[in-house]
Amino acid sequence: MIDSSGRRFIGLLDPQRDGLYTRALAATGSAGSAETCIQRAVRGAFREFVQGQTPREFSAWVQRHLEDQIRAMASTDLSVGATRPAAPATDAMPADVWARVAAAIQIEAVKIHGATEEGDEALLAYDPLLVPKKKSPPTDDLSDGLNLSPWSRFVVAATIVLIIGVVATVVLTTRHAPPEGQTPTTQPTTTRPMP
Repeated sequence: MIDSSGRRFIGLLDPQRDGLYTRALAATGSAGSAETCIQRAVRGAFREFVQGQTPREFSAWVQRHLEDQIRAMASTDLSVGATRPAAPATDAMPADVWARVAAAIQIEAVKIHGATEEGDEALLAYDPLLVPKKKSPPTDDLSDGLNLSPWSRFVVAATIVLIIGVVATVVLTTRHAPPEGQTPTTQPTTTRPMP
Protein backbone atom coordinates (compact mmCIF):
# COMPACT_ATOMS: atom_id res chain seq x y z
CA MET A 1 0.00 0.00 0.00
CA ILE A 2 1.32 3.42 -0.90
CA ASP A 3 2.00 5.56 2.15
CA SER A 4 0.14 8.85 1.88
CA SER A 5 1.35 12.26 2.92
CA GLY A 6 -1.34 12.40 5.62
CA ARG A 7 -0.14 9.18 7.19
CA ARG A 8 3.49 10.26 7.02
CA PHE A 9 2.63 13.58 8.67
CA ILE A 10 0.64 11.87 11.44
CA GLY A 11 3.54 9.46 11.98
CA LEU A 12 6.01 12.35 12.32
CA LEU A 13 3.64 14.30 14.59
CA ASP A 14 2.82 11.40 16.93
CA PRO A 15 5.99 11.49 19.10
CA GLN A 16 5.57 15.18 19.93
CA ARG A 17 1.83 15.35 20.48
CA ASP A 18 2.10 15.49 24.29
CA GLY A 19 4.56 18.39 24.14
CA LEU A 20 2.31 20.31 21.75
CA TYR A 21 -0.69 19.74 24.00
CA THR A 22 1.19 20.81 27.12
CA ARG A 23 2.37 24.03 25.46
CA ALA A 24 -1.06 24.86 24.01
CA LEU A 25 -2.79 24.11 27.32
CA ALA A 26 -0.34 26.32 29.21
CA ALA A 27 -0.84 29.17 26.74
CA THR A 28 -4.61 29.01 26.38
CA GLY A 29 -5.70 27.75 29.79
CA SER A 30 -8.52 25.49 28.59
CA ALA A 31 -8.60 22.13 26.89
CA GLY A 32 -11.01 23.33 24.18
CA SER A 33 -8.88 26.32 23.24
CA ALA A 34 -5.74 24.19 23.31
CA GLU A 35 -7.31 21.70 20.91
CA THR A 36 -8.47 24.46 18.56
CA CYS A 37 -5.00 26.00 18.61
CA ILE A 38 -3.31 22.68 17.87
CA GLN A 39 -5.73 21.83 15.05
CA ARG A 40 -5.20 25.18 13.32
CA ALA A 41 -1.42 24.96 13.69
CA VAL A 42 -1.26 21.38 12.46
CA ARG A 43 -3.49 22.07 9.45
CA GLY A 44 -1.28 24.97 8.40
CA ALA A 45 1.85 22.89 8.89
CA PHE A 46 0.34 20.04 6.88
CA ARG A 47 -0.45 22.33 3.95
CA GLU A 48 3.22 23.36 3.86
CA PHE A 49 4.29 19.73 4.31
CA VAL A 50 2.33 18.70 1.21
CA GLN A 51 3.93 21.51 -0.81
CA GLY A 52 7.37 20.23 0.16
CA GLN A 53 8.34 23.09 2.48
CA THR A 54 9.34 20.86 5.41
CA PRO A 55 12.63 21.81 7.12
CA ARG A 56 14.99 19.21 8.57
CA GLU A 57 13.90 19.92 12.15
CA PHE A 58 10.28 18.74 11.95
CA SER A 59 9.64 19.12 15.69
CA ALA A 60 10.87 22.72 15.89
CA TRP A 61 8.99 23.55 12.68
CA VAL A 62 5.65 22.28 14.05
CA GLN A 63 6.36 24.02 17.37
CA ARG A 64 6.89 27.29 15.46
CA HIS A 65 3.50 26.84 13.78
CA LEU A 66 1.94 26.30 17.19
CA GLU A 67 3.57 29.44 18.60
CA ASP A 68 2.32 31.44 15.60
CA GLN A 69 -1.18 30.14 16.22
CA ILE A 70 -0.99 30.96 19.93
CA ARG A 71 0.02 34.54 19.05
CA ALA A 72 -2.82 34.77 16.52
CA MET A 73 -5.34 33.55 19.08
CA ALA A 74 -3.90 35.92 21.72
CA SER A 75 -4.44 38.89 19.43
CA THR A 76 -8.14 38.02 19.00
CA ASP A 77 -8.77 36.81 22.56
CA LEU A 78 -7.12 38.73 25.38
CA SER A 79 -7.58 35.86 27.87
CA VAL A 80 -5.27 33.60 25.81
CA GLY A 81 -2.24 35.83 26.29
CA ALA A 82 -2.83 36.35 30.01
CA THR A 83 -0.22 35.13 32.47
CA ARG A 84 -1.07 31.68 33.69
CA PRO A 85 0.55 29.33 36.15
CA ALA A 86 2.84 26.91 34.41
CA ALA A 87 1.12 23.68 33.47
CA PRO A 88 2.78 20.49 34.62
CA ALA A 89 5.15 18.98 32.08
CA THR A 90 3.32 15.66 32.24
CA ASP A 91 0.13 16.76 30.46
CA ALA A 92 -0.52 14.00 27.96
CA MET A 93 -2.77 14.68 25.02
CA PRO A 94 -6.06 12.80 25.61
CA ALA A 95 -6.82 10.06 23.10
CA ASP A 96 -9.99 11.74 21.85
CA VAL A 97 -8.13 15.00 21.18
CA TRP A 98 -5.44 13.10 19.26
CA ALA A 99 -8.12 11.26 17.27
CA ARG A 100 -9.72 14.57 16.26
CA VAL A 101 -6.33 16.09 15.35
CA ALA A 102 -5.53 13.03 13.20
CA ALA A 103 -8.97 13.24 11.60
CA ALA A 104 -8.41 16.95 10.86
CA ILE A 105 -5.16 16.08 9.07
CA GLN A 106 -6.94 13.39 7.06
CA ILE A 107 -9.73 15.77 6.10
CA GLU A 108 -7.17 18.38 5.09
CA ALA A 109 -5.39 15.74 2.98
CA VAL A 110 -8.61 14.88 1.16
CA LYS A 111 -9.29 18.59 0.57
CA ILE A 112 -5.83 19.03 -0.95
CA HIS A 113 -5.58 15.83 -2.99
CA GLY A 114 -9.21 14.97 -3.47
CA ALA A 115 -10.72 11.58 -2.73
CA THR A 116 -9.43 10.01 -5.96
CA GLU A 117 -7.02 7.14 -6.36
CA GLU A 118 -4.55 9.37 -8.23
CA GLY A 119 -4.00 11.44 -5.10
CA ASP A 120 -3.23 8.24 -3.16
CA GLU A 121 -5.02 9.99 -0.33
CA ALA A 122 -7.82 8.29 1.54
CA LEU A 123 -9.12 8.46 5.02
CA LEU A 124 -7.52 6.03 7.42
CA ALA A 125 -9.56 3.24 8.88
CA TYR A 126 -12.28 4.46 11.17
CA ASP A 127 -11.26 5.35 14.66
CA PRO A 128 -13.37 3.80 17.43
CA LEU A 129 -13.17 7.05 19.40
CA LEU A 130 -14.96 8.90 16.60
CA VAL A 131 -17.79 6.39 16.21
CA PRO A 132 -21.06 7.74 17.64
CA LYS A 133 -22.24 5.92 20.71
CA LYS A 134 -25.35 3.78 20.33
CA LYS A 135 -28.22 4.22 22.69
CA SER A 136 -28.64 1.40 25.16
CA PRO A 137 -31.55 -0.91 24.38
CA PRO A 138 -34.60 -0.74 26.62
CA THR A 139 -34.65 -3.14 29.54
CA ASP A 140 -37.86 -4.81 28.38
CA ASP A 141 -37.23 -7.69 25.98
CA LEU A 142 -39.21 -6.75 22.89
CA SER A 143 -37.91 -9.57 20.70
CA ASP A 144 -40.90 -11.81 21.36
CA GLY A 145 -44.58 -10.89 21.39
CA LEU A 146 -44.56 -9.04 18.07
CA ASN A 147 -42.31 -6.36 19.57
CA LEU A 148 -45.09 -5.12 21.82
CA SER A 149 -44.83 -3.95 25.38
CA PRO A 150 -46.44 -6.15 28.06
CA TRP A 151 -49.44 -3.82 28.35
CA SER A 152 -50.02 -3.86 24.59
CA ARG A 153 -49.78 -7.66 24.54
CA PHE A 154 -52.44 -7.83 27.28
CA VAL A 155 -54.78 -5.52 25.37
CA VAL A 156 -54.35 -7.54 22.15
CA ALA A 157 -54.97 -10.84 23.96
CA ALA A 158 -58.07 -9.47 25.77
CA THR A 159 -59.44 -8.14 22.46
CA ILE A 160 -58.98 -11.51 20.77
CA VAL A 161 -60.74 -13.34 23.64
CA LEU A 162 -63.59 -10.82 23.54
CA ILE A 163 -64.03 -11.21 19.77
CA ILE A 164 -64.06 -15.02 20.05
CA GLY A 165 -66.66 -14.78 22.82
CA VAL A 166 -68.93 -12.48 20.79
CA VAL A 167 -68.67 -14.69 17.69
CA ALA A 168 -69.42 -17.84 19.71
CA THR A 169 -72.44 -16.15 21.33
CA VAL A 170 -73.81 -14.99 17.98
CA VAL A 171 -73.36 -18.43 16.42
CA LEU A 172 -74.98 -20.26 19.32
CA THR A 173 -77.94 -17.90 19.64
CA THR A 174 -78.82 -17.69 15.96
CA ARG A 175 -78.84 -21.42 15.24
CA HIS A 176 -82.31 -22.65 14.30
CA ALA A 177 -83.50 -24.98 16.97
CA PRO A 178 -86.44 -27.27 16.30
CA PRO A 179 -89.77 -25.96 17.59
CA GLU A 180 -90.66 -26.99 21.09
CA GLY A 181 -92.36 -30.28 21.47
CA GLN A 182 -90.85 -31.68 18.38
CA THR A 183 -87.92 -33.85 18.43
CA PRO A 184 -85.80 -34.00 15.47
CA THR A 185 -86.73 -37.08 13.51
CA THR A 186 -84.74 -38.78 10.99
CA GLN A 187 -86.36 -39.54 7.72
CA PRO A 188 -86.02 -43.12 6.73
CA THR A 189 -84.28 -43.53 3.55
CA THR A 190 -86.40 -44.81 0.78
CA THR A 191 -85.32 -48.09 -0.53
CA ARG A 192 -86.31 -49.61 -3.75
CA PRO A 193 -87.91 -53.00 -3.81
CA MET A 194 -85.71 -55.71 -4.99
CA PRO A 195 -86.58 -56.90 -8.48
